[in-house]
Amino acid sequence: MNELLTAAQMRAIEEAAIASGKVTGLELMERAGKGVVEAIFEEWPELRATFHRAVVLCGPGNNGGDGFVVARLLKDWGWEVEVFLYGDPERMPPDARVNYERWVGMGEVVPVPPHGDFDLIIDALFGIGLNRALPSDLVETVDGLLDRTLLASPN
Repeated sequence: MNELLTAAQMRAIEEAAIASGKVTGLELMERAGKGVVEAIFEEWPELRATFHRAVVLCGPGNNGGDGFVVARLLKDWGWEVEVFLYGDPERMPPDARVNYERWVGMGEVVPVPPHGDFDLIIDALFGIGLNRALPSDLVETVDGLLDRTLLASPN
């Protein structure tokens, strides 16, 4: 049986792990991104074998940082990856900003979610504990993408 954690419990576990000095926030983001890619290939093994297109929707916080890791790993796998950032990279938390910069070193960040045919859409917009409605401009912008084949989320 799997245990489900609340947002507060998950946040406390992450903070305790970082405070212990055994792992950094960047390492946790790398693990999260790798876990998403592994889960995608486990759920849809056919995506492992051939070239595919993905769009990664990144938000302004650490979940967005996870998304940049996923984008980088899929690109390393040989995929065509487009990344959208909802927010200002200058205001991102430090670890997320590092992963944003890593992505910018290998691909571009588009100002509007791209349209087209994608094999996979990664939702890395908002993470644990979002306690407000999604901004209406974001809902309208992303709504057109949701009729695609697959949707995955880092959390």
